[in-house]
Amino acid sequence: MNIEIWSDVVCPWCYIGKRRLERALGQFEHAGEVEITWRSFQLNPDTPPGTAVPTLDYLTRRFGPQATAMTTRVAELARAEAWTSTSAPRSP
Repeated sequence: MNIEIWSDVVCPWCYIGKRRLERALGQFEHAGEVEITWRSFQLNPDTPPGTAVPTLDYLTRRFGPQATAMTTRVAELARAEAWTSTSAPRSP
């Protein structure tokens, strides 16, 4: 079985999905028969190179006032997936 994954390296949802897939494969009897093909995807390809915008500011401009709740939810899910990286999303 081949699983093809399109992922953006700056997307916390992509990382959460990766962790969940790894956990599922760890419980799958035929995991050795699974081949994963990673593909690059840019969530916002129009962003000029070198542009840095604080996550909450960007999400607020894009999605409005629910951005805080979105960020909090991602942080909760990241913690649930044992994401301990210093780059893990944080609650505002």
